[in-house]
Amino acid sequence: MWIALVVIAVIVILIIAAAMSNITCSVRYKKEGSDDRAEVDIRMLFGMVRFHYEMPKLKFENMKKGFLLKLEKQNSLNRSGNATHMRINKRKIELWGEEVRILLRSTVSLKKWLQHTFAHVRIHELDWSTRFSTGEAEWTAVASGVLWSIKTTLVGWLSFQVRMKKNPHLNVIPEFGDEMSFSTEFYCVSRLSFGYAMYASFILMSRILQVDGGLKRWFRLYRQMKAKSQKVPSV
Repeated sequence: MWIALVVIAVIVILIIAAAMSNITCSVRYKKEGSDDRAEVDIRMLFGMVRFHYEMPKLKFENMKKGFLLKLEKQNSLNRSGNATHMRINKRKIELWGEEVRILLRSTVSLKKWLQHTFAHVRIHELDWSTRFSTGEAEWTAVASGVLWSIKTTLVGWLSFQVRMKKNPHLNVIPEFGDEMSFSTEFYCVSRLSFGYAMYASFILMSRILQVDGGLKRWFRLYRQMKAKSQKVPSV
């Protein structure tokens, strides 16, 4: 009996400790000329569980084929990782739109659930710096003002969706040269309480179960997405 009580106490302590931890997501994107690189790191349970996603290649082919994206994945359980290729074009975007509509029909108030969940996300760092030149001084000055407006609008909208723990650092650096150039670097660190993530998962499951056949559609869509991700297009 004492052994059972000790085991139960240890399990309860572990659950409480897990609930007090954070899910940390770090996103870094850098573009310089034709070179693109993006990295996403997700850490949870005090760093014991980690996921790393890296995009070392993003190539625009043509209007029909769209973008070819190479994605490398790695986690704390599979150190070797794997790489997949994904083509993003008009057909792919339409397919994503249809998948979103399926999820909306399969869940009660999915938009409201997303809004409540994002309201608990905390942004601890947000740096976005852009350096560019259009090749002509007057157009560079005009583009600089437009870019400032776009950045402040996007960050302002984001501040209404999540909690900003620090003021974001935004930079627009115009270069009045004779050649066209463009480079940008984006870095963001966000956190979500693991305890709230578990609570939100239970709420999401209850909303799915309220729809007749909702759970089946979620699993069917998950299997379809998993099968498509295993198919590597020719490069």
